[in-house]
Amino acid sequence: MPKRLLYVMAVLFLMAGAAVISLALDVGGGHKEDSEPLAVGTPLPTQVPTNAPPTPTPVQQGDPRLAALAIQRLVVPRIGINAPIVVLGILPDGTMASPKGPTEVAWYTFSSKPGEVGNVVMSGHLDYINYGAAVFYRLRDLRPGDELQVVLEDGTQVNYAVESVTAYDEATAPIADIVGRTPNEAITLITCAGSFDRTSREYNKRLVVRGARVLG
Repeated sequence: MPKRLLYVMAVLFLMAGAAVISLALDVGGGHKEDSEPLAVGTPLPTQVPTNAPPTPTPVQQGDPRLAALAIQRLVVPRIGINAPIVVLGILPDGTMASPKGPTEVAWYTFSSKPGEVGNVVMSGHLDYINYGAAVFYRLRDLRPGDELQVVLEDGTQVNYAVESVTAYDEATAPIADIVGRTPNEAITLITCAGSFDRTSREYNKRLVVRGARVLG
């Protein structure tokens, strides 16, 4: 997104009294010369999304013991992901920082932690320069019911089940719903999707996997 457009969007959101956050995702690898962060301006969510999907085994109270532990890895058995977690936040320009390499997954400090009621937000590369298919390349192959596992520093495994796999147009993605707080223990995995535009150096879609915590 051109810097001028991102600036205009930020001004508009600030005038409306909303903080600004941008959803930053990366591309690269499959296109040898391409590896650029992408950004979608959006106000920081100020209320719980009203369309959060139901959880198959409700876990509404949270677990403070789990929330106190650091996140170590994301494991997705069906598509062969067993990736280290890096802790990232918001950059000075309002965009979400992006993972530095093709094999790691980012967890964002503005989001919830496993064991807290709310939305655990993570992102990863689709592909990567001089590497090819990256950690979230096969995210599109997930289906409802597939298992997502977050491994904590003491080895505890927090389990989630996929509820939806949705591709949104980059220009109209409902970012507040994607990264905002949820009324249940949820997890959201984000990467790029769709067609790659070599002129803008952007993918035209965002792939979002939403899961809900399950016991066991």
